[in-house]
Amino acid sequence: MDAETLYHEAESAIRLWKSSEEEGIRLFRGEVVESDSPGSGHSDKPEIEPFIRVEGPVEIRKNLRLDKAVSHESEIGFIAIEDKDNPTTLRIQINGMEVLRTPSAISEPEAHQYTESWSRWYYVGIPADFLFAGDNEIRFSAVDGGKGWQLMVADYREFDKGMKKEKPLPTDSEVSQDGGDSWTKERGEYVVRLLLDRHLPDGQLVSRVFDCAGQQDEAVRTEIHVDQLSFDWDSDSPSGGDINIFYRTGPTETIDVKSWTPWCSCECGKPVGENSGRYAQLKIIWQSTDLLRSPELKGIEIIADVSQIKQEIPRIVAFRNPRILRSSYEMSFEKPRTPKLQQLRKECELDAVVAGAQTEFDAIQRLHRWAYHIPLGSCSHTPWDPLDWIDIRRDADGNIELNTYEQRRRDMMCLYPNLVLTGALQSYGLPARHLNFHSEGMTGHEICEVWSNDHNKWIHLDATRDYFWYDRRTLVPLDTEEIHRVLLERLENTETWKRPYLFFQDLEKLVEDLPITYWDGEYEHSNGSGDHGAHFLFRSFCHFRIVPRFNVFSEEFPIPVSQGTEVWSWNGYLNWAEDKVPPLRHFSQHTNRRADFYPTLNQTRYTANYGDCGRQINFSLESSTHDFEAFEIRINRGDWKETSKHWQWTLENGMNTAEMRSRNGSGQPGVVSTLSIIV
Repeated sequence: MDAETLYHEAESAIRLWKSSEEEGIRLFRGEVVESDSPGSGHSDKPEIEPFIRVEGPVEIRKNLRLDKAVSHESEIGFIAIEDKDNPTTLRIQINGMEVLRTPSAISEPEAHQYTESWSRWYYVGIPADFLFAGDNEIRFSAVDGGKGWQLMVADYREFDKGMKKEKPLPTDSEVSQDGGDSWTKERGEYVVRLLLDRHLPDGQLVSRVFDCAGQQDEAVRTEIHVDQLSFDWDSDSPSGGDINIFYRTGPTETIDVKSWTPWCSCECGKPVGENSGRYAQLKIIWQSTDLLRSPELKGIEIIADVSQIKQEIPRIVAFRNPRILRSSYEMSFEKPRTPKLQQLRKECELDAVVAGAQTEFDAIQRLHRWAYHIPLGSCSHTPWDPLDWIDIRRDADGNIELNTYEQRRRDMMCLYPNLVLTGALQSYGLPARHLNFHSEGMTGHEICEVWSNDHNKWIHLDATRDYFWYDRRTLVPLDTEEIHRVLLERLENTETWKRPYLFFQDLEKLVEDLPITYWDGEYEHSNGSGDHGAHFLFRSFCHFRIVPRFNVFSEEFPIPVSQGTEVWSWNGYLNWAEDKVPPLRHFSQHTNRRADFYPTLNQTRYTANYGDCGRQINFSLESSTHDFEAFEIRINRGDWKETSKHWQWTLENGMNTAEMRSRNGSGQPGVVSTLSIIV
């Protein structure tokens, strides 16, 4: 198995990276040192100003600690706003050594995003010998006291929103009003980060479960015994680096600690000592003390000597049994019976909204349309509380009034209607989440994604315009990564902050003959109309990120202090990145594994084995259903009945069809898996 397959099919891969341009899997390169993230953003409290002007005698300083000295060039990343036609150079002193950041019009003439009056991330290179082990002092001042720079402050009064409350507040930032002669503690932390161009010290991959007998893709597996098992791999480990591989085996594809072995170490090419069945899983650990070089795993081979027992096998006509894809990140799902969600469902009369829906996706679209039209009142960045934002008004007959609009885009910032939609969907047990995306040079957008059993995939929904994207050929609705993929195929160069594509490509040509299009619905105004329609938003699909948990209504915090009013700064996001859109250096968590962003939900996967005679099939079931309640089976188109995860099926003469699915606590059935056999 090559590294590409091992990496993308893994059960989890943490702190690792596999570039399409490299042969092997390495430790992720890029480390962020910061103490501002929990409170960074734009507070709802008017007395909290998110920026400080660095001008005249004002100087600011920040201390950031390193466990070891840095022997390579690095960067400082910080959030700032430049005044229009800014004439002033920013002086940055790192441990007493000076670096100058001239106005963007001079230093970065192709990065036109800095000419807009919106906060941006700035990056300044640091020579190799500027950073030490221990505390590192970083000072900012304006050359000649000039005007033109504002830097972001993450206020301590907001820190409890973006972090776990048991953590103590940092005290790393100070301000001087007299050119550095005296210093006082700041009211928060400057959003200033050290961005180190080095590998992380360790990482781990847990593989998917392998059928060492080679029947991984068979609908029903015959009885095969693994007599001897070994693993062979191709790796490079530079001085200071190492890769250690562990294995465990068991008799079933679903891991059961009672019947599976514990994790055991193994040697390359040598038979393993402990083996309890035909199924195996690997745990691979990367470690390095030289962070400029990483161990690399290029591939692994499973070598099994097997003996097969002869069995009478009936003919398999058809089957559907997709593999469950799980995220490396533990995404806590929302409970539909959360009081806040059930109150939303009741007070907004959502049962009447979905009444008459013929399919699950029809119900999703009805809730989508409702979230687009429902009036919103005063909204705040935190907490995320849709019921508090919704302005329920009734007409003379007692019906809830809905908005109409003179253009396609509804009122209110995009965050709010899309979180209202997310809550409405979750109140019916439909997994949904918030997502935001942007390209350099654009402010970006906030939307909702929902898992659809009907389409067996995630779908991108936008409640500010009541639309979604779909494939022209298949008519299947798309998720954000699939839309992003279409944009990337049209980018001429790698997207970077120094030279955003937005300012150098023909934007009209960019959207010509797209293989995807948008659902418009029966509205007077098209999604393509106006200055900020669907094709305008298509330009923004370079970078995207999620809060890596779905239970934001039952557990209000931690979440970002703000979304969309300032550039994204919270360091708890999971960010998508890849070769053509490299990781954003000011964030810590990135992935290019689709399973991490798009785990498959509500699926039931079966392992089926022939019994002693060809007329009996033994099943073992597993599911990716959150709020799981029960498995259900249906034999030969009969009634659905509950079953345990282990069950037996006795075949009859003729056609036999078994269907299997899950059911969650809201009564929502899952995706159906099938097996049809002729005897």
